[in-house]
Amino acid sequence: MSPSTLQAVTFEGSVVDASNRKPLSGALISATNQAGVKGSSQRTGADGSFKITLGPRQSYVVTISADGYHPLNEQLTYTSIYVNKLTKVIRLYRTGTQPPVQEKNVTLADTRQTMPSSTTQSTDILASGTNTANAATVPAAAAPVATAPPARPTPPPASSPRVTPPKTLDAKVVYTPPLVVAPVGKTTQLRAIQFVQSKAELLPDAQPALDQLLTFMQANATAEIELAGHTDNQGDFDENLKLSKQRVDVVKEFLVKNGIAANRISTRGYGPTRPIASNNHEFSRQQNRRVEMIVVKQ
Repeated sequence: MSPSTLQAVTFEGSVVDASNRKPLSGALISATNQAGVKGSSQRTGADGSFKITLGPRQSYVVTISADGYHPLNEQLTYTSIYVNKLTKVIRLYRTGTQPPVQEKNVTLADTRQTMPSSTTQSTDILASGTNTANAATVPAAAAPVATAPPARPTPPPASSPRVTPPKTLDAKVVYTPPLVVAPVGKTTQLRAIQFVQSKAELLPDAQPALDQLLTFMQANATAEIELAGHTDNQGDFDENLKLSKQRVDVVKEFLVKNGIAANRISTRGYGPTRPIASNNHEFSRQQNRRVEMIVVKQ
């Protein structure tokens, strides 16, 4: 795979209190690459969740901090083109308590060559991410790096054919939650429908959510919906109103091109006039940049 086709790495998960497992809202997750350049950063939402994007083929130090808790640094080392997503549950310990010894290095490496018969297990290793090691999926922290020769896998004979993993493992996997449509007259948040910053241009990751919306309209042939676009309060007010309307018009255009009658879809752009979160911080402004749907007729 050439460098131009390498995919970015998504690092996502949640931050919780180590003692009671309750989600920590407002915890800061920030990443710095090996050159010392600060990259993505985000604060967790009310459910403690976060999602940041990291560049491919780089090493990062990810710092997780929250008021009243010991900060945590983790080094992420990306060494495989087959890995583009890491999910972790991060446990922070309150200040004054003694956190256990934690593994600071997480390698985003391709493990399929050492376990060709269990591709699911290799995915679980990459997805497991608590600070306390899971013996079922992660090698024990006490195991030495230099393993005794009998325990190491025996190289296959030169004449043995190499096991080729399924091609599906090479594809980028983007998880989009199932579309749960609210009752008639209630608002459904279409958070997975995201756009290029300051443009009415859909991001590639929005496609699964668009397909879900199309499936809903096809399965409910008499349903009529209203799509509402919203922005944060950054920039010119009139331009934000215009942009919010253009974005939902793009969503409508997709549905119409795929066979949905135009008179079943109305669009409105509200700009920054209907925030659902504070506009004082970037992590909360993200919640205000959204597309909503209301079923006006079932």
